[in-house]
Amino acid sequence: MDVSTMNGFNSYMIKNLELKSRFTLAPLDMRMSLFDGTVSQNDIKFHGIRSKSVGLDIIGSAFISNSGNTALGSISISRDEDVEGLTKLTQAIHKNQTKAIIQLVHAGRMTNKQATLGSPVVGPSAIKATYGKVDEPQALTRQEIYGIIKQYQDATKRAMAAGFDGIEIHGANSFLPQQFVSNLSNRRSDQFGGTLENRLRFIKILIQRTKNTISQFRGNDFVLGYRMSPEEFEKGGLTLKESLILAKTLEELGIDYISLSLHQFDIRPQTYETKYSIAEIFRGLLKVPLIIAGEISNPIKIESALKMGDLVGIGRPLIIDPDWLHNVQGDQVLKNKSDVLASDIGVSAQIYKFL
Repeated sequence: MDVSTMNGFNSYMIKNLELKSRFTLAPLDMRMSLFDGTVSQNDIKFHGIRSKSVGLDIIGSAFISNSGNTALGSISISRDEDVEGLTKLTQAIHKNQTKAIIQLVHAGRMTNKQATLGSPVVGPSAIKATYGKVDEPQALTRQEIYGIIKQYQDATKRAMAAGFDGIEIHGANSFLPQQFVSNLSNRRSDQFGGTLENRLRFIKILIQRTKNTISQFRGNDFVLGYRMSPEEFEKGGLTLKESLILAKTLEELGIDYISLSLHQFDIRPQTYETKYSIAEIFRGLLKVPLIIAGEISNPIKIESALKMGDLVGIGRPLIIDPDWLHNVQGDQVLKNKSDVLASDIGVSAQIYKFL
C-alpha cells in the first residue's frame, strides 16, 4: 500500500480555504520559543520543514496571556509585539503552499506560576487539578471571565495581522474551556456553573464573540476551529454524551471544523458502551469537517483514519521524519527514534524523550 495513491493527497475545502491535501501537521507544543514566548529561529525552521507535505499546519498551544501559558518555551500571541515573529512563521509555512492555523490556549488551572512568570493561576473554581505540575487556581470573577474572552478576541486579531489562515480554540487536554464544561473543575453557582447549559455558556460566548471579531476584520476567508477531548476518565468527569452536546452546539454556532484530541484515532469510548469508535460517532453526528489524529503510524492506519475523518493529523512521524508521508509504504512502521538524535531532527531533549 502506497500513501501516494490514497485520496489523502486530494485537495480539500474548509469554509473558503482550499488545502492542497487532507493531511495536517497536528498541533504540537514543541517549546522552542524564547523565554517570553517570542517566536524563535528554531520555530521557523521546524515548521518550514515539516509543513511541506501537509495541507494544513496547526501551530500548537499559543498562549493568549501569561496566566494562560501552559509551559515555558510555548509560543506567545498575548502581545502586539508578537506579531512580527508570528508573521515570519506564517511566511515560512506559506512558502510550501500550505495553510497555517494557530491554536489559542488558556491553561486555566493546568499550569503553575513558573510557567505564568508569576501571573496568577486561575480557573472556573478554586479546585486544584489532581495531576500535573500545577498550582491551586483562583476562582475567576464574572468580570475576569469576560476579560479572558476579550484576550481570545485580541489574540485572533493578532493572528489575522500575522497572516494566519485561521485560529483553533484549544478546548481539549483539560485546558480552560474544558474546565468550564467539566464538573471536576467547575463548581460555580452563577450563570457559568451548575447545569450543562450553564457550563457551556463560557464556550458559547467565546465562539460568538470570536466569530464577530473575524466577521469585522477578515470575513469568510478566515477559519475558526475547535479542539476538544471527548472524555475525562476520572470519576465524575466529562462524559461522551456531554461532549457530543458540546460538539452539536459548536456546529450550530457556526464553527468551521472540530478536531478530536485522542490517544488513538480509532479508540472506543469509556463513558458510553458501543461497538463504534469515538471518531465514527462524531462523524455520524456532525456535518462540520472533522480532524482526527492519534497513533497514525503506517499507511494502513492512514487509510482507516481517512474513512473516519475529513482531515488526518500527523504528529510524531513528521517530527522524526519530515518526509515520512511521501516515503512510507505498505505496512512499514515509523523508524525508531533511537535511529536519530534530538539534534538531527531539530527538537529539544525535553521533547525528544516523549517521542
